[in-house]
Amino acid sequence: MTKGVILVVDVGNSHTVVGIFRGDKVVDHWRLTTRPNTTSDEVLNRVSGLLRFSEIKPNQITHVGLSTVVPSQERPWIKALTFLFDKPVQVVSSDNCLQLPIAYLNPSMAGSDRLCNVIALRERGYTDAIIVDMGTATTFDVMKDGGFAGGLIIPGISASLDVLTEKAARLLPVTIEWPENLIANNTDDAIRSGLLFGFKAELESIVALIKKEFTKENIPVFATGGWGKTIARRTECIDTYDPYLTLNGIRLVALYGEGAVVVDEEGDDE
Repeated sequence: MTKGVILVVDVGNSHTVVGIFRGDKVVDHWRLTTRPNTTSDEVLNRVSGLLRFSEIKPNQITHVGLSTVVPSQERPWIKALTFLFDKPVQVVSSDNCLQLPIAYLNPSMAGSDRLCNVIALRERGYTDAIIVDMGTATTFDVMKDGGFAGGLIIPGISASLDVLTEKAARLLPVTIEWPENLIANNTDDAIRSGLLFGFKAELESIVALIKKEFTKENIPVFATGGWGKTIARRTECIDTYDPYLTLNGIRLVALYGEGAVVVDEEGDDE
């Protein structure tokens, strides 16, 4: 096990997850709302505040890693993390992904979170896998021969609810939880049933199609992301739910990457 205390940040479209690893074990993690127009000062304040609730102090952090799918957030986070920990930040990208093979026509367009999921599984010895990351978008990513082979992107559960309630005047937002029955006898449960059972059916169908195209039925299927636990416990097509899969990929890049970024402390975050 590699020694060290590693702080990692996964900036998603809706939520940002900050995690601290001691070696390869998660010792603290926090889930924040992503603020599209946040500044480095705001990031600094938020992270400093979180660390006050942790046994880990800033001077104990040995490595820092960042993955973001929100381009405007890259500079503020790098600037704040560099200042707070006085260390360069390893930013996950197609150029800094531990030489992971990427079968994309334009590798730079592959989301860094998707690459991290494959990196994490490769470190565990997997060469082939399907990874379903359930966030604002749901990504189905295929790991083949130890590399990122591509995948699919569909709207996530909460994003689907947002579109439904915005476009249909008489449908109001609901809490997303499993209804007792598929066939609902009220509008709120009808929406819940459609979202969750509909997503489950879509998930199982897509996984089956990927396995068919992959020509390998016993390929393991992993789930992660904010909605991963909600769905994984209701379907047999998911073999393993791992809430820290993406964070582990960022951890590995933080430790072994060669794309550290430092930004000037002066100036704005534009």
